[in-house]
Amino acid sequence: MEPIERFFWWMEERHRIFLKKNMGLSRQQWTDDEILKTYRFTNPFRENDKTTVWFRENMRDPLKDNDAVLMATVIFRWFNFIQTGETLLANNLHIDWNPEVAREEIKKQSKYVTGGYIIKTPDGMDKVDGVIWCVNRIWPQREQLANDIRSNNLRGSWNLFMQFPYLGAFMSYELITDLRHTHLLHSADDIYTWANAGPGAMRGLNRIHGRPLNFKSRKHNFNSEMRDLLSISPLHLTKDFLPKLEMRDIEHSLCEFDKYERVRNGEGAPRGRYP
Repeated sequence: MEPIERFFWWMEERHRIFLKKNMGLSRQQWTDDEILKTYRFTNPFRENDKTTVWFRENMRDPLKDNDAVLMATVIFRWFNFIQTGETLLANNLHIDWNPEVAREEIKKQSKYVTGGYIIKTPDGMDKVDGVIWCVNRIWPQREQLANDIRSNNLRGSWNLFMQFPYLGAFMSYELITDLRHTHLLHSADDIYTWANAGPGAMRGLNRIHGRPLNFKSRKHNFNSEMRDLLSISPLHLTKDFLPKLEMRDIEHSLCEFDKYERVRNGEGAPRGRYP
């Protein structure tokens, strides 16, 4: 199987596993592929991930037509932990931000941030105080920021977020991925033409195109290669089996595909493994 065929196969097979999990089937019934049966890979579609489902149902969708969804997204995703989301919700902190209450209530938890990625905050602060410090820098500018995003597209809004302290390319991309499903960015003109290729997606593209895995160049158009994959996806994917793909789905799946290929080629393994 050629790398490009294996990439689209991975998307279909991982989505089948998601559906079979929801049906209550045992792990041995999910797939015949030993790698997918052994290691944890995130869903091809971020909207199906457990944390995103919770956020969508409890915060994002109820506020999707309200500008308050902007800061609710910023605050929740900086922690990206369901228990902390429940604390924010119980104290209405995602809408009526109060740093003192946030500090007191969140610190009652034994854990309050995701383990899925690195939460960047000022040095010398614990994560709760660090996230509060970061949110406090954005909160006073929330109305202007909402107006600016509303008149922008995904890439422009991504750049707007990166102007704030400790909101780098990764975190800013997570925020616009959520806001794309709200009134602020649902009409963005680049949903099917732009995505931020992170390091994992770049490696996935390098594998597909036969380049060295560590190839990186600001001059190279990784985005164009992702657009090409999106455009040919109907030729490789089973009709009506997968939701309609966007550029985010291609970028996200490339990152997970790189992890899969790493195991298949004996180059390493993901941290997550089924017991």
